[in-house]
Amino acid sequence: MKHPLIRFTLLFFAALLGFSAVSVATALQNHLHVAEHGIASAAAWMAQRVGSTAVVVNNSNIVAGGMTMNINHECTGVFVLFVLASFIAAYPAALGAKALGIGVGVTLLSLINVVRIATLVRVVEFYPAAFPYFHEYIWQGAFLMLVTLYAISWVEWARE
Repeated sequence: MKHPLIRFTLLFFAALLGFSAVSVATALQNHLHVAEHGIASAAAWMAQRVGSTAVVVNNSNIVAGGMTMNINHECTGVFVLFVLASFIAAYPAALGAKALGIGVGVTLLSLINVVRIATLVRVVEFYPAAFPYFHEYIWQGAFLMLVTLYAISWVEWARE
């Protein structure tokens, strides 16, 4: 393939398809309980640092402000991380740069995901009616933008 954009696009979708195939073949969503519990615990702990009364019950449920937030496989961000990893894997860069980009990106975005959930806990405690809007629109858009900014930043770094 001589055209770099076509090559990148094909590699990106091949990697994403590969992640998807592995996810379906292994029923990945049924094997993320440790991640779900870790995220719930870290988010509740973080929210408690700023005055929350949130507690984790039944491994991955955060109870706050009279509401129970179920931290499930979708809350782990794993599928968004697959998109980021596919992007980095497809981009023409050195293997070491790709490994570092994926490692740093997954770590950074996972930490941001915990912050996302901790802020949603506080939204539930202060403005429960605003939770759906913040959950579905504000944080979804912000997370998408952060993933995009990280990918662009990584490309700039990898090109140097």
